[in-house]
Amino acid sequence: MQNILLFSLCSFVWGSTWYAITFQLGDVDPLWSISYRFLLAGLILMAICFLQRVPVQFTPRQHLRIFLQGICFCGISYWLVYLSELYINSAQSALVCTSMLYLNVIIGHFWLGNPVRLPVVIGGMLGSLGIVMVFLPELATSLTTDLMKGITMAFVGCIFFSIGSLICEINKKSGLPLLPVVMTAMMYSSLFTAAFALSLGKLPSFQWSKPYVFSLLYLALFGSIMAMTSYVALIGRIGADRTAYVDIIYPIIALL
Repeated sequence: MQNILLFSLCSFVWGSTWYAITFQLGDVDPLWSISYRFLLAGLILMAICFLQRVPVQFTPRQHLRIFLQGICFCGISYWLVYLSELYINSAQSALVCTSMLYLNVIIGHFWLGNPVRLPVVIGGMLGSLGIVMVFLPELATSLTTDLMKGITMAFVGCIFFSIGSLICEINKKSGLPLLPVVMTAMMYSSLFTAAFALSLGKLPSFQWSKPYVFSLLYLALFGSIMAMTSYVALIGRIGADRTAYVDIIYPIIALL
């Protein structure tokens, strides 16, 4: 029952964040929007850990894994998906996101030695077919340079997200506590994206409009703290491959 609740929470919340993200694409560079989002979420989780007296202590090796989890799972992957939205529509993005399940299966098998579960792969193929059928009118478009650029960005973003998901699985199998790991990963992600933005010559900026601020709060509280923590918890319970079914379901929620 708990797995069903975690899965439903991730699907419904992340489905709604697709709408919220549209208010983040404007005058503020996506790197800074992502940095603000995970900085806010990380600080809130830090306060929760402090109030619950949850110890936040890791070895240098564990910090390295959590750093890689942060920049892959909620750093580079989000940046590339944000950028891809400038070139492809939501239907095309949704179809690319279904690759997450296959990537988790393939990378997990060759990297971690995870078994390839045939029912998971078949279920993923049926889910991808369902996405095609639902979004078929929007998928019927001519092949352009911008389209290929957007699809490539989204797919590479999925690869990074998949690697981050598998690192989450490693950290969970190592017995690391959920909230401190997610909090630390988010803080690393925020610092990394801010440093990356500065290295590209993109100075900090912020938009004090209600749509931007409220969407940022929603993405931090619900999309990051609630849904992402549930997603990481689900990876620890059922594995990264089956958890990726969320990435097939939530585009349908976004459509609704």
